[in-house]
Amino acid sequence: MTVYKISRKLLYGMIVLFVSSLFFSFSFITREGSGGSAAVCAVLTVFLLYNLTSMLVSRVSVENGEVSLRNLMGCKSIKLSELEEIGIVNLRWRVILILSDPHKFVFISSLYGDFEEFVNMLRVSVPEGVKPSLEKITHKLIRRKKIFLFLLMAAGSLFFILSGFYNLLYR
Repeated sequence: MTVYKISRKLLYGMIVLFVSSLFFSFSFITREGSGGSAAVCAVLTVFLLYNLTSMLVSRVSVENGEVSLRNLMGCKSIKLSELEEIGIVNLRWRVILILSDPHKFVFISSLYGDFEEFVNMLRVSVPEGVKPSLEKITHKLIRRKKIFLFLLMAAGSLFFILSGFYNLLYR
């Protein structure tokens, strides 16, 4: 059985983003003290905590020609031999594969650490009719998406940290 988990670098980046948002929330609430700002900070913190928890729990496993996705919402499995279509959603910071058979579908994101290895495994294992869809996913595309996401998380963390210090020092 092969198990794919969220990339460690991405997970560490999310932890830094979450902790920096806690610092920002603390600095904003201690200086402002209004109910609206506390509510916004609480929503932000809960959203980032949900994403972090989701990343910690999420995993894809491949065993005996079956792909299983486990996340906070449960577990879904799909047989590679029964795939009818592979859809590709190309977002700004990630690529999402939609593996579908006649009855169900599974979303696999490029956030997983060995996503390129997973795509190569699909190129070997899926029926010939759906293989052309995978040609759109290249090493360069995956690398670009991961770099953009990392930079986005770094910018968010930097924003939270600098804004937190500004709130504590000048407000």
